[in-house]
Parts: sequence; structure tokens; C-alpha cells
Amino acid sequence: MLITINVSLTFELFTYFVIHILQTEFCTSSVDRKRIEEVGPDQACAEWLLRNGAYVKWKNSSEYLKDYNILIKQTGTNYIQSIEAENAGITYVGFPYFDGCKYIEEVKLIRCPYICNRAMSSLSYLKESLTHLEVIECASVTDEGLYKLKKLQKLKILKLEGMPYLKNPDDVRKQLMESLPNAKIELK
Repeated sequence: MLITINVSLTFELFTYFVIHILQTEFCTSSVDRKRIEEVGPDQACAEWLLRNGAYVKWKNSSEYLKDYNILIKQTGTNYIQSIEAENAGITYVGFPYFDGCKYIEEVKLIRCPYICNRAMSSLSYLKESLTHLEVIECASVTDEGLYKLKKLQKLKILKLEGMPYLKNPDDVRKQLMESLPNAKIELK
């Protein structure tokens, strides 16, 4: 008996289970609503991002904050303007931390192994502020996830590259260009 396996479906299921297992084991991505109430959405989001290997740049700052220990010592109200996640362990499960962060203009997701289609959909938390998005070498992102970026109407720069499971990059490009006419779109 010959069994045919849908590689795309198998990959999606594999990705889902890997993410689920990692989140169950480490639980650093689950959203702590109490912490958001205590310190505000930007501080709580920054704590989550730094705990998972990403960096944040505050509004009116020129440098990325990379040290969690410095972050928790800061006082006053700060607002996240930019996020750089390179090889970071963030997942879509933590993206609700973006809710209430009103000044995030730039997000760079570079070689983040747990970023998947659901993460692309969850970027809609930032639809009122996000103007610059880069998704580079996040292998679990497919056409389905990139189509979800159409909700990000304020985008001016959209850089997408190194996604080996795109089935129809020309269609993705076309649909994104039609939906995001003010964005400079680079898809490699």
C-alpha cells in the first residue's frame, strides 16, 4: 500500500507541535496580564521580548536595549518604538503583549525559528503604528502568513526574504502590492 504525504501539511503540523512543546516546557511566551496591569503594556512587552532574546528601542532613544537587567531597573514611562528579534525565541503566543503598545513603528524578525503564519496574523495588534516590517529567513512563514500582512495598512517598508516554503511568491507580491499601495515591498 502506497501512502502519500502532503509535505506542506506535515511541515505545518510539525511546526505546530514543536512550538507547543517548547511553550509547554519553557512558558516564557505566555502573556502575564497581571504584569501588564502593574507596569503597563510597553514595559511588559519589552520584558517579554528581552527575556526571549529580542531587543527594543525606546521612543526618543538612539540605541537598542539588550540587557534585561537594565530594563527592570528603569523607571518612568517608556514607549517601544522599534524591535529587533534576531535568532530570538519569540512566538505568536506572546504577541498579545503588543496590544496597547501604540508607538511600535519598526519590527525586524530575522531567523526566528518559532515565527510562523500565526505570528504574521498577530502582527495586526500593531496595525495603527507599524510602518516598517522585515521578515527574513523565518522558514515557517508561508504564503498563508504573508497574505495576513494585508491588514498592516500603514506599512511604508516591507522586506521579506529567505522563506523556502513560499508556493507562489509572484501572487504574494501582487496581492501585497495591491493591498498596501503605499509600501515599498521587497520579496526575495
